[in-house]
Amino acid sequence: MATIRRNWTKRVEGIRAAALFCRAYDSSTGHMVTVDPARAFEVWEANPRASLYENTPGAKWTVHVHSNSFYVLTTTDPAEARKEAAPAAPAPARATAPVPASRPSTAPARTAGEEAVLQDVREYIQDAPGVGARTVAAATAAIGSKVQAGRITRDRLTGALPALTAAVTAKAVRDMRGQGLTHEQIRMRLERKRAEAIHARDHGRVTVAEAMLAAHAGIVADEEARAATAAHQLPAADRPALPGPESDRRA
Repeated sequence: MATIRRNWTKRVEGIRAAALFCRAYDSSTGHMVTVDPARAFEVWEANPRASLYENTPGAKWTVHVHSNSFYVLTTTDPAEARKEAAPAAPAPARATAPVPASRPSTAPARTAGEEAVLQDVREYIQDAPGVGARTVAAATAAIGSKVQAGRITRDRLTGALPALTAAVTAKAVRDMRGQGLTHEQIRMRLERKRAEAIHARDHGRVTVAEAMLAAHAGIVADEEARAATAAHQLPAADRPALPGPESDRRA
């Protein structure tokens, strides 16, 4: 995945002309919605921290603004591409490409639009940095509790939300760590976002903030586990020396 620089004006204009379709992440529902491609470029140009990535050369791009705002641009309609790729006869449930959560075989077949959303989710989470088992488990527990409480409506796309939440949070954490923020500062920033949403009585934003807080805690736990494993695998000579009894007596 290549980053498109802002001073590559000819390249940007070429992408602008080629990107005829656009889907945006709706943080209030956790789903992807269809928007005007021009909107993605307007947001990218207006926000210096936004990034434009080329996912598939000449065919697909992503405008990443922040953790709850990104756009997927394509040259072809994702829904039409799904229709063309679909088999003539309905495929059994087990033949469907795997998604973050399975569905009963008795469920009705997903629509082309739903499959397009799930494909966007699959591709988005593929390059999420450092998403481990603890991150996914934390996001799954958080989303599950919101579904049980009725704060997230259960539908045929709900199963993709834990993996998407983990990926969105991981990319946001990567960006903030790149700005020099510590994990504690990131947690405080997410806490502030939740407090602002509660004050505004925006239940959708509250749900997103709480899910990201849980996923961030999972990311920290995964990082600590990886660090502990790496330290254990170091040769004995390279491991940090532990203080011995002599040092205690001298103290």
